Amino acid sequence: MVLGLICREHVLLIGPPGTGKSAVVQAIAASVEAHSFEYLIGRFTEPSELFGGLDLNALKDGKIQPVTAGMLPEADIAFLDEIFLGSTAILNTLLKILNERTYRRGQFSMTAPLISCVAASNALPEDQALAAFADRFLLTTFVDPVGEDQLPDLLRAGWREARGGEPAGALSMAMIAELQAAALRVDLEPVYETYAHVVRKARLAGATLSDRKVVKAQKLIAAAALLRGASAAGPEDLWPISYLVQSRDHQQHLKELLQAELKQSCNPVLTESVARATYGPTAHAAHLAEQAATLLESRPALATDPLYEIWLVRLETLLTRIDAAFDSKTLPQHLRAVRASVETLLEGHSTGKAVQEPAAPASDPAVLETA
Repeated sequence: MVLGLICREHVLLIGPPGTGKSAVVQAIAASVEAHSFEYLIGRFTEPSELFGGLDLNALKDGKIQPVTAGMLPEADIAFLDEIFLGSTAILNTLLKILNERTYRRGQFSMTAPLISCVAASNALPEDQALAAFADRFLLTTFVDPVGEDQLPDLLRAGWREARGGEPAGALSMAMIAELQAAALRVDLEPVYETYAHVVRKARLAGATLSDRKVVKAQKLIAAAALLRGASAAGPEDLWPISYLVQSRDHQQHLKELLQAELKQSCNPVLTESVARATYGPTAHAAHLAEQAATLLESRPALATDPLYEIWLVRLETLLTRIDAAFDSKTLPQHLRAVRASVETLLEGHSTGKAVQEPAAPASDPAVLETA
């Protein structure tokens, strides 16, 4: 969300109720000297509840003029919970505010000062029209309940809040403007090739990364460098691009790909992100083994098939993900066999030798438990 403020971009939070989505947004809004607007959208929410009702005095004169004071069109920071329950009228109006920072109703038009809108939902929409709307949020993060090892920290934080903790120093609008200007001065030239390489691999692995998002994400990379105190971006500042994809699995794949590609990086964000994956090492190993079996079975029959090169890249990406998740000491025995099979195929291709495809190892988690 801090990246969203610096880059003037919008953030989508996906997670079950009770995971602190509202609390995080409220804490961020409270730390900024800005006008904020917050609303829980329902099936029957009227547009006037978000954008303001009509001015009756103006209506008597035949003018359509909404009263926007204290409403979303005048907010610097907005939080909209259950965003996908909004009506078509609400989402269409909101889309213009998000994209163009303009609110229109009839002949009435005003510039919206919105810096960043944070929206939340329990799940991503399956409806194509709503999915297209969701794609307008540059950053998507999946929020889960804290792990068991983090429960003590959660309890301490909750008790501090209940007792009235020390308020954080507020960030002025002038300071936010300075950060936004400073981010635009960051030199991105050193990371263009690496960034393009990672995007190509992510796309071939199945991640949806539109050109629009890839171009806009440059602001995120610049902001990451700025927060690191650097005037030029380095490979370690590419970590925000994993939040461009709106799929939990693809986000995890991209984080692992980035960790492997950027293993020389001094930024710990990716390492921690992979380590805190929602499933443990055993389940993760089973997941990788299952994907390997599926991938090996889908091998194109002919090396001249245009899909063969794509298949090889996906095979290489899978190997990268295995190496990112496990080192030689922690790699389960069953997954070790999977890795050897994949590596043999890739080596055979690089040397030009025909390699018989190894039988896909079974991916039963029970086998991994005993390995």
